[in-house]
Amino acid sequence: MSYAGRMVFRMYLPGVVVLAAGAIAAAGLKAIQQLPGDLGTLSLYSNLPAWTLGVSLVVSLSVAAVQTVRLRLWDRGAIAGCYVCGCLLGAPRAARRGLGLTRHCLGCGKVHGVNHHRLSPTVIPLAVAVKDTANAPVRSVR
Repeated sequence: MSYAGRMVFRMYLPGVVVLAAGAIAAAGLKAIQQLPGDLGTLSLYSNLPAWTLGVSLVVSLSVAAVQTVRLRLWDRGAIAGCYVCGCLLGAPRAARRGLGLTRHCLGCGKVHGVNHHRLSPTVIPLAVAVKDTANAPVRSVR
């Protein structure tokens, strides 16, 4: 599996897990309705299994929509990616022993530090030794 395939798998896996958990919960609620006793009688005419499956479907589709938007933004270059493999980075998390925040790559799994330094919002050019580069003699072409 390529890094991009692994990245897409890791992005859409939570939505699939939510949908599977909702389907299992709905099947369990439907089975409980068939049992005799107080629990079965109370939920005999309930639409709880259908609502459970519907809520899990809506949550999984919303997770998939958010991940699709992130994937499209990454594809257009609007979101920064991993400098090793180029895949999308995960959410910032606290590093061990209070060393700041890190982001894990969704493709290769490498850990990248998050820079929290106060950087200047404008680019300040460095002072160069030669002021007029057009008239400066060339010492070597290598």
